[in-house]
Parts: sequence; C-alpha cells; structure tokens
Amino acid sequence: MSQETFMRLEHLRQRNSDREWVNCDVYRLMYKEDLYILAYERIKSKPGNMTPGTDEETLDGFSLETIRGIIQEMRTEQFRFKPVRTTFIPKTNGKMRKLGIPCVRDKIVQEVMHLILEAIYDSPHGPYFQETSHGFRPNRSCHTALREFRGKWSAVNWIVEGDIRACFDELDHHVLVSLLHKKIHDQRFLNLIGKLLKAGYMDLHGTKRDSLVGSPQGSLVSPILANVYLHELDEFVEGLRQELEKGKEKHRDPIYRNVSKQKARMAARGETRTKEFKAIVKWMRTLPSRQVYDPEYIRIRYLRYADDWCVGVNGSHALAEEIKQRIKTFLRDGLKLTLSEEKTHITNARTEEAFFLGTTLPRDTQRDTSKQAEK
Repeated sequence: MSQETFMRLEHLRQRNSDREWVNCDVYRLMYKEDLYILAYERIKSKPGNMTPGTDEETLDGFSLETIRGIIQEMRTEQFRFKPVRTTFIPKTNGKMRKLGIPCVRDKIVQEVMHLILEAIYDSPHGPYFQETSHGFRPNRSCHTALREFRGKWSAVNWIVEGDIRACFDELDHHVLVSLLHKKIHDQRFLNLIGKLLKAGYMDLHGTKRDSLVGSPQGSLVSPILANVYLHELDEFVEGLRQELEKGKEKHRDPIYRNVSKQKARMAARGETRTKEFKAIVKWMRTLPSRQVYDPEYIRIRYLRYADDWCVGVNGSHALAEEIKQRIKTFLRDGLKLTLSEEKTHITNARTEEAFFLGTTLPRDTQRDTSKQAEK
C-alpha cells in the first residue's frame, strides 16, 4: 500500500475516534488501486475464497487490469454486484446451513468497503462501537466475551439469555441505511451499500431471488453492517443501565452480620480454639456477606457477540422481566426485529446454569460474597 493511501485510511481512523464525527467524502477511497491490492492480499489465503461464485472465476484469475476496470465503474457509478451463489453446508448438529458465495470481484470490492467501514466504526484510536460488543471486531472474539462473562458477572442474580428470531435474515434495509447515515453523509458510498443489499442470490435451481430484507449472504461486509445495526441495541441497554442502576453498595446481610458479631465475641473471650468457633468460621464461609436481594442496590451487565446477547441483573426477577420486555419493545419498534419468546430465558444465576456462546456459567462462581463483586 502506498504511503498516501495508508495515510488516508489512518486519517479516517483518527477523525472517527470522535464518535460524533460525520464522514462526507469516503467514496473516493474506492478509486485507490492500493486498497484493492490490500483487499486481495487479505482474503486470498482465507479458506473458501478460492470457491467460484456465479461467474465461475477464482482469485487466481484476478489482475491489475480487473482492478482498473472496477475503479472505472466506480467513477461512473456503474458498478453492480452480482447475485451470490448459494449452497448448503452441514452444521455440527446435523442440520444444513445456507451459505452465500459472492463472485471474486465482488469479494474484493466488499473487502475494500470493509476496510473503510472498519476505519469509521472500529478505529483503534477510539471505536464507535460499545465495549460490550465482541463479535467480528479487531482484537475481540468469543473468548474475550466469555472472559468478561465469567470474570465480571459473579454478582448477578438473574441472567436474561436473549434470542432474536432470524436476526441476520430480517435486518431492515431502510433502517440500516438510516443508521449508516448517522456517520456517513456520502450518498455515493451509501448507494454502493444499497446496491450490495439489493444484489440478491441465485437459488439451487439457478433462479435469481431478490433480497428485500436481511444482511447480504456471504458478504465480507455483512458482519460490520450487522454490528452497525445491533449497536443500537447496545446503546439502548446502556441507557437502561444508566437509568436503572442505583446504590453505592449492598447492605450487609443480617444473618452474616449477626454471626460475625458472635464470632467477634467468642474471639474476645479467647475461644478461637473451640469447636464452636471453628464451626462458626466454616459457616460464615458459606454465607453471602451482602444481601443477595437488596432493593436499594441495582447493577446491570450486558454482553453481545453478533446476535447472541445476554443481560445480567443484580436485582429482582421483576426487574429482569421488565428489562426483557423493554428490549422486546425496542427491537420491534426501533429495529423491526422480533425477540423469540421461546428461546429467550430468564435464568436464576444462583440455582440454574446460564448459557452464553455455547458455554455454561457454573453456579459456584456466582456467589455474592465480596465487595469486589458488587462494583
């Protein structure tokens, strides 16, 4: 990549460290040969990218002449994405998953778009996305999500395990473009994304099908577009957290407090070697030092990986139910998505196992015995 192109991308990242920054001229980056070469280098070694799309071409046949032809089409705004080829691959549970395979030149163009969108939304100098979002982001993964899930959720009483029905298949194109417009006031670039959304796919019988809703199948841009869409959910839950949280710390548990006083009295009498004293010490280790349910103390936790999300509630079951219902309403009215009532559960974190990204949060890590867990 030339120094000029590198600096253009870096400048874009730096400007977008300001979450309020609006980008007005990013389409011109689609004219940079170096970005297409970088895109080619980034995707050529990934599994599956040698698979031909509807034009039967592979990356082996990609050339500088092809790049220059694409750029000319970009300049005249004549570039069109081809419908993706669909196939089915087996899932671990024995079912089949539909997979979209774009043609080679579309893959390269999508990777250039991804480089631009990543500079705008996930700048290393200060990302637009929330810290609670872990899916399809640089230096983040299901492992970072699970570390936070296991390490910082020990104090929650209830976990709302959320499921959005057919999330990626139901993303509303008009909503998505309006969300992109918050950060991108470049109509030509938004039009290019619109062309991608409308490209459609070829079914198994070779018939073209239009895409009226949903994230583009097999697109290299789909993950970041989904994060732009679901970032609104992250922001909504952050607003709930700020609204609902209260109290500096939980009140001391009355049983623990009384037993602690009894232990102190026995120690003052020099009875630390007695069986009774040792029994009290052992008992205290099983007791929460703070009230498990303190109506004057509420904390909210939240994590999202792609369309998998969960909310941890240090509060009452009624509050967990309220949060679930408010998220359901927001998804329906704000994002035109549907919360699956059948797959969305409220789990008692102290008596039941909770699941996130296929991993269990063990019950024995959830005891609220320390002041550290409350923060």
